[in-house]
Formats: sequence, structure tokens, C-alpha cells
Amino acid sequence: MMTNERRRLVVEGGERIIDFNNKAFKPVPEEGIAMASDAMRRGVMYRYQPPTKEDSLTARFEKTFADYMGMKHVIGTNSCGSAMYIALNIAGVEPGDKILTNAFTFHAVPSVIHHARAEPVLVETNREWGMDAEDLDRKAAESGAKVLLMSYMRGHVPDMDAVMEVVKKHDLFFIEDCAHAYCTSWDGRALGTFGHIGCFSTQSSKGMSAGEGGIFVTNDDEYAAKAALYAGSYEKLWQKHHGLDPEIMDRLQNEIPGYSMRMHEVTAAMLLPQIPRLAVIHEIHVRNHALLRSIIGDHANIEVPSPHPKAGNFHDTMQFHLVGMTTPQAEAFLDVAKEEGLPMQIFGIRRNARDYRSWTYVDAHRDDLPMTVENIAFAVDLSMQPHLTEDNVRVMGRVVLEVLDHVLA
Repeated sequence: MMTNERRRLVVEGGERIIDFNNKAFKPVPEEGIAMASDAMRRGVMYRYQPPTKEDSLTARFEKTFADYMGMKHVIGTNSCGSAMYIALNIAGVEPGDKILTNAFTFHAVPSVIHHARAEPVLVETNREWGMDAEDLDRKAAESGAKVLLMSYMRGHVPDMDAVMEVVKKHDLFFIEDCAHAYCTSWDGRALGTFGHIGCFSTQSSKGMSAGEGGIFVTNDDEYAAKAALYAGSYEKLWQKHHGLDPEIMDRLQNEIPGYSMRMHEVTAAMLLPQIPRLAVIHEIHVRNHALLRSIIGDHANIEVPSPHPKAGNFHDTMQFHLVGMTTPQAEAFLDVAKEEGLPMQIFGIRRNARDYRSWTYVDAHRDDLPMTVENIAFAVDLSMQPHLTEDNVRVMGRVVLEVLDHVLA
């Protein structure tokens, strides 16, 4: 039996080589810190305190991100979960409704469906961790579900041509969970622009980081009006948003409940200067991901699935399958790598929050998803934040290979 008793596999001078934190999250740019501090000093943190939309950092962020995405409307929220919950309400979801969603995603997604008192219908996952379009077609027909909440988990992109065919075939209301899909595209078109509504996250580990926060995007005037009201606009405060239709707002004003899910000025201040930074970060991620893949991808016990040729990925993490290994060996791999300074996780072991079998609040067919079980069983998840240098990445690759060889020795 393999053990993980041996430590310091890659030491120099008695110290571990990895003296950096590969998971250190992105700092807020100094400009954002200054704007946030100013808002706090002035006591102007509530998004509707500024006298006009031109004076509001949140409204400014919404307009800037809408322009960046090429979308008509953006509504800032206090989390991506809130944006998705609002989207489900706009879709007309009622308690007991069935919602098509990924079997492989973070538990926040089924939690949002649970929040709406609806029922997730879990769809299989392919080898590259995207939603399987054939199973989506089958589940849509079998369940009668009329809403698809699809997650691009870890930025992995399914065959969007096939997915959109299913959406049209079954007339699905399509909500995109783009929490991990900044700067991610299909055939040159940005994710978040395919569905009726797109939802982004600004939680600390995401492409834009404010600790918490969410972004609701749409081209539909009525969806945007409802989102502003669900998020917590009231009376005539909608006038402090850009682009909302006055006639629609007046009609819906007292028909939509307000859930107090607004973004606030400090969050918007932190995020505004991060929008132009996305392109720089994306370039770093793509370069580092390609380098790490070139180092570890040829190992006999590692499989790094290739994205679809039409997919353009953000690559702020790397996932790879361990092949030809037992669960104890895989667990030893994690333990020794952590000791060497490189924390990783495997989606299919240790009650991971991304393993649908751990969502005990979901009444799903837990034994009927063999593809997902197989494709998360030995799927390693490795964070690659943009502060990493090429030298850092080379060291990470060396640690992965040496720890793996040690565990298998």
C-alpha cells in the first residue's frame, strides 16, 4: 500500500521549493481602493445615495460593464446567487417547477434553485466537464422543464451549437451562470450573451474580485426593469440606473417585490478599474495554462482534456484527470502535494461541494449520472491566479510530476 510518509520531495537547502501561494486572490487596484475609501469616508455607500446616476459608482460600473460585454443592460447585485435567483423569478419559476442544470457545478447553483423552491434536474457532464447536450435534450423531453440554468463550471464550455439547438427545440428559458466565464467565448462570441440572461460573480476567486458581488446582464428591456426592482429599487430610484425604460418601470413599479439584493457603492468602486484589467489577466492565464500543460500533460497518469476548437477559455484554473490510480493513491497525491506547498482538490472525493452526491438537500437521481461520476472521480482542480510567474508555473509542474511519481512508486 502506498503511503505519504515521505515529505520534502523537492527540497533545496532543507526548505520546500514552493514559497508562493498559487491561490492568492487578486488585489483591488489602487484606484479602486481610493474610490472605495472615499465613498466610505463620505458615508455614501448605498447605491441610491448619489443624487444622479452620473454620480453613482454602481450605475457607472453597470454601464461600463454593459459596454464591455456589448449588452444593453447590467444590474449589479450583492452576489451571483442573487443574480441567478432574480433570473429564475423573471423566468416565472414557481415552487415545484423543474429546472435543468449541471450535475457538475458548485453547490451554489442547486442552492439557488432550492431557494426558489424548485427542483433541479441534473444533466450529465462530458470528459471536459461541460454539460452534455444529448443528455440535456433527453432530460428536457423527459422532465418537461422549461428553464435551463447552465453553469460554465471552472470556465469549461460545452458544445454551444448543440446546446442552443436543444434550447430552441424545447423553447427553454436559458440562464447562463458565468461565474467562471469572464473572457470566455464560443466561436468568438462572449459567454453571457447566448441566453435570455447572464449572471457573473465578483466573489474573491473570480475574474473580477470584490469579496462578494454579482452582475446580471440582458438585452431585454423588461427583464432589466424587473431585475432592478427585484434587486431593491423602489419609488423613482430606478431613475438612477442607465437605460431603463420609464414606461416599463412605471407599469411594473408596485408589481415586483424587492429582495434587497443590490450592489453597493464600495463594491462598484473596487470593480470599476478591474474591467480593463481583464484582458491583461486573460493573457497571463492562457500563457501559464499552456506552459503547465506542456510540462505535465504527457505523464502516463495525467489526462488534460482539450477544449472544443470553438471555445475560448479564461484558464484561471487547470483541471486534469488522474488515470490508472486508486482512490487511496489519489488522496495521497493531494496530501503530499499540500505538504510540498501546492494545495489541490479532487472533485469526486472528500465530500467536495462540487460533487452532486454531497447535495443532500437535492432530491435527485443520484445513481443515474454515470458520466458525471466517472468524470469527477479523479478530476484534480488547481488554482492558477495571475500573480504566478513562468518560473512559478514550472515549479508547480515539477511538484505535480515528482509527487505523482512518488505516490506511484
